[in-house]
Amino acid sequence: MRAALVRHRGGPEVISIREIPEPELRPGTVRVAVACAALNFPDLLIMAGTYQATVTLPYVPGCEFSGRVLDVASDVTGIGVGDVVCGLGTHGALADRIVIDAHRVTVVPPDGVDPRSLAAFSVTYTTAYHALRTFGAAEPGEWVAVLGAAGGVGLATVDIARALGARPIAIARGTDRLAACATAGAVATVDYSTEDLKSRLKQITGGGVDVVVDPVGGASAEQSLRAMRWGGRYVVVGFASGEIPRIPLNLVLLKGVRMVGFENRTIMEHLPEVAPAHRREIFDRYLRGEVRPRVGSVHSLEDVREGLQRLAARDVVGKVVIDVNTPVLDTPRRAGR
Repeated sequence: MRAALVRHRGGPEVISIREIPEPELRPGTVRVAVACAALNFPDLLIMAGTYQATVTLPYVPGCEFSGRVLDVASDVTGIGVGDVVCGLGTHGALADRIVIDAHRVTVVPPDGVDPRSLAAFSVTYTTAYHALRTFGAAEPGEWVAVLGAAGGVGLATVDIARALGARPIAIARGTDRLAACATAGAVATVDYSTEDLKSRLKQITGGGVDVVVDPVGGASAEQSLRAMRWGGRYVVVGFASGEIPRIPLNLVLLKGVRMVGFENRTIMEHLPEVAPAHRREIFDRYLRGEVRPRVGSVHSLEDVREGLQRLAARDVVGKVVIDVNTPVLDTPRRAGR
């Protein structure tokens, strides 16, 4: 089968398209024909060897995908051959087929499914939903400041905050990016490259931000913290800027702020009672059309380097999607299911 293969640590230049053996079905897993895969910033970090979790070389990158189930291990229930699914793992999605633990895929109704949108949903929208719902406890009417709001997680957070009835403030750089955030539902925007972030947030909210969702880190973190009201919640989900901020803990004390962080990669392990229910909630909102991922760039599997380069350059608003084999979802469901 075709696959994007990483054999050495580095940037997008280390990836190549190769023919490799198809992965074997294992107990507790399903085999899926991949329609589309979406790229995420951790894909670049894993390739470079700078992520908090490592993957043994050589490997196939890509952690989220849409596709159709080809085979199911004998001990798996609730998933059948022919089901349309989206999946979320650590790697392996940039290939014609992937074998993945059954609990990491979600079956969706096949009618009217856009494989690109479906592939772009799992990582950013579940991360954003957990940030707002599981950890941020965002309530209707509350002010939610979203750092890196034009990125994948950022736009998803703006979209979901709007759907939950909160008031999202998009923090990004550039007129075009902020306009995209406004389209996604931001009630206010801040250009951190030209405006004083702390002052603008306080001006917009009139009393301080209730929730900060931070997938970026860097210099904007402390300024956002200083703009929070007493008792707010600051949720850390990543460091896309490459800079882990040093937060003055006296601010946390004086403001009574709760600071919490989580990894979407391991949340199912740590919160087995809560995470699956919240994951289903956000999928139900997606299927009802209440939230919708923005696909900013689409590339073929053979052009995956270009997609990764655009992701690294941060010149795409929304998600970068790799079209592996979209007609997979046009294949009719097998009879006898």
